[in-house]
Amino acid sequence: MSLVPFLSRRLIGLAVMLVALSALVFFFSRSIPGDVAAMYIGGMAKPEQIERARQELGLDQPLTLQYVKYMKKLLSGDLGISLRTHRPVFQDLLEKIPMSMEVVLWAIALAMVLGIGFGGLAALRQGTWIDEGIKWLSSAAVSIPIFFLALLLQLIFFNLLGWFPLQGRIDTFLEFSNPLELVTGFSLIDSLLTGNHAAFFNVAWHMVLPVLSLIAYPLGLITRLTRSSLLEVMSQDYILAARASGIRESVLFFRYGLRNALSPVLTVVGLSVALTLLATFYVEIIFNWPGIGYYALTAILSLDYPVLMGVTLMIGTVYVVANTSMDILRRIVDPRIK
Repeated sequence: MSLVPFLSRRLIGLAVMLVALSALVFFFSRSIPGDVAAMYIGGMAKPEQIERARQELGLDQPLTLQYVKYMKKLLSGDLGISLRTHRPVFQDLLEKIPMSMEVVLWAIALAMVLGIGFGGLAALRQGTWIDEGIKWLSSAAVSIPIFFLALLLQLIFFNLLGWFPLQGRIDTFLEFSNPLELVTGFSLIDSLLTGNHAAFFNVAWHMVLPVLSLIAYPLGLITRLTRSSLLEVMSQDYILAARASGIRESVLFFRYGLRNALSPVLTVVGLSVALTLLATFYVEIIFNWPGIGYYALTAILSLDYPVLMGVTLMIGTVYVVANTSMDILRRIVDPRIK
């Protein structure tokens, strides 16, 4: 199958999954207990105010009609109004998503580089103490709970060593002396674009522990999968034939083995993006990082269902898009995949 039909099928499947996801999110959100109109008005609401709010929010209409209107708004980028802040949910997400994705992307990028490197090293040194050490460390990284690792890092690097800050995105005094000017929403990029070098180094300093907390699971997963995939590829007949013909081991490993071994690794990377984004809920609460996880926590506590719908839909969209992107990348890397 050529690349164009492959891309067409994947993109059509992506659209179908997103529509199905939006339907699930909508109907499940309507099953949340509580009077949404009363929460929208706030405390001490009068019955006539609640009824007026119910009409304003469209809650007095049939559920199917509510869904049709919801989809029309969704296609135009309207995710509704937060019951707690009375601000558009889409606007809030535009502010919060970059703060979370900045940490997630750093964690995934480092996990890919280190995981493929460690997995390749373990495969090259199969059966040695290096291989055994990498397998043990990768198993520990996958097994340790993220919230426990985050608290452990705080205990070691803040309480005992004092190397990194306990929480927050930037020091309080820098928020006044060198405030961040948001351009893209990504703190490191914005501080460089505006020439705010003090804020750049301070944000990077605050980001170390959250990134280390998030990197553990994908790093261990990618390391183990790279090792096993490489060992399987390097035992194939075509590799044995190439080795017998006198091709150098380094050429066999990097040119033939590693490229063919990357296909299953890319699948795991796609899954890891969404899983790491979900893990930011723990990390952002522990480190007081002002991203989407902290935003979702406040929505859960106040039963702010438009925010919960927006966050759930966003994470589901990231999950589906990441996996579709990895499928396309796998097809480019390995043309044997149909």
